[in-house]
Amino acid sequence: MKNFTFYKERFKGYIVLIAGAGNGIGQSCAERFAKESATVLICDIDKRGLKATSEKIKKFRAIYESFVFDISDKKEVDTAVQNILKKYEKIDVLVYSAGIVRENSFIDVSEEEWLRQVNVNLNGAFYITQPIVKNMMEKRFGKIIYISSKSGLIARPRRSAYSASKFGMNGLTQALALEVAEYGINVNAVCPSRIESQMTTDLLRKRAAHENKTYEEVRDAYAKTVPIGRLGLPEDVAALTLFLATEEAKYITGQFISTSGGR
Repeated sequence: MKNFTFYKERFKGYIVLIAGAGNGIGQSCAERFAKESATVLICDIDKRGLKATSEKIKKFRAIYESFVFDISDKKEVDTAVQNILKKYEKIDVLVYSAGIVRENSFIDVSEEEWLRQVNVNLNGAFYITQPIVKNMMEKRFGKIIYISSKSGLIARPRRSAYSASKFGMNGLTQALALEVAEYGINVNAVCPSRIESQMTTDLLRKRAAHENKTYEEVRDAYAKTVPIGRLGLPEDVAALTLFLATEEAKYITGQFISTSGGR
């Protein structure tokens, strides 16, 4: 993050909830919000990931708290959000970065595989947003940023479940933005592609095995498809996410904004 400009107190007084904060883009967003003085509430099913994120946040002496729950389990989400709102009274910014991807030919996708991706990538966004947006409507203020995917704008082969869930997320973004605009709430989606992360590494390793190639061969080919000449970083996505959470972006809503190096 050393090449990015920071604004030390830009989010002072803000309560920011980040779902999927245990790694990758969610972790980078948590670190950046903490550095800019937000109170950061980090959520994930991955206890180890949350611990790693907490260690990064600590060095900025920010106020933070971590919550472990399964985003695809509505009862767990409802309980967690109820407790959070009881303690903090408001959520100013919701960043939904929870997500999983599996590549498989459509005819080989199992029901379990299909439902798992839809449940985490789309249903979880519904579960956590609904109670929070009610609170935002009462406060007449809020920023909701979904970390979607370029696969939710342009379909990819062997990603039927993932693309379906991300197209659904983008539809949710636009519909919700129209419903809550009059309450001073902005809803947008960031659509990354070709980002350095554990998710990408796992994906490429499985692709290499499927194509009978080395990981290095597949990764090099993957990177060469990016016009800007490199894979993106989680920090690249976090930078846009934070901008969408500012008052400078208050006239932007219902949008799907790509961070894909020109793809």
